[in-house]
Amino acid sequence: MKKSDIQKQKILKAAQDLFAKKGFEATTTREINRAVGISDGSLYYYFPNGKKQILDMIVENGVVQREQSVNRTVLKVDNLEDFENQILNIYDEICEIFSDDDGYRAFMITIRERAILSNKQSEWISQVLTRIRENLVVGVKSVKNQLRISDSDVSTLTDLIIAIMQRSIYEELLIKNKKTIEPEIRKRTISQVHLFVQLISK
Repeated sequence: MKKSDIQKQKILKAAQDLFAKKGFEATTTREINRAVGISDGSLYYYFPNGKKQILDMIVENGVVQREQSVNRTVLKVDNLEDFENQILNIYDEICEIFSDDDGYRAFMITIRERAILSNKQSEWISQVLTRIRENLVVGVKSVKNQLRISDSDVSTLTDLIIAIMQRSIYEELLIKNKKTIEPEIRKRTISQVHLFVQLISK
């Protein structure tokens, strides 16, 4: 890696930490320079558009990471056990993102700074959620004959499964401000998913 690339990564990491702690607007370029140990104004050499360019890169990197995780959740589903495993695989992949400090900070920054994100960035975030939903819809359709649901229920069922996962993730990360999903929360979510699948199975 080039020296300039290493320096850019240092700036990104320092800015990400400050944005997560103080917020984008409250963080100055001078604070970022000091955190990295470079002279005032040096940041603009690496990021000509200043801290907004840095924010854009942090959001984009976070979305790319989440997209890669979603791609790993595609499993072959033949029966209800496979279906449950697919749901839990998606849940665990999402939790894994947030167990990483960079992933957690990128997520928190994205949530807190939604008002200043571009339409394109908002679309990136929506696309990740859409991909998760699409993967689940495929799973539901694969085992539909083993479930007490009609074709028109597939969409609603998928949304309910996502709601179960989202509740524990948002409650822990946003409401309780924790950085990881505790084992007992994961266990509770697994139990909820299992019960839900059992209730709708034939």
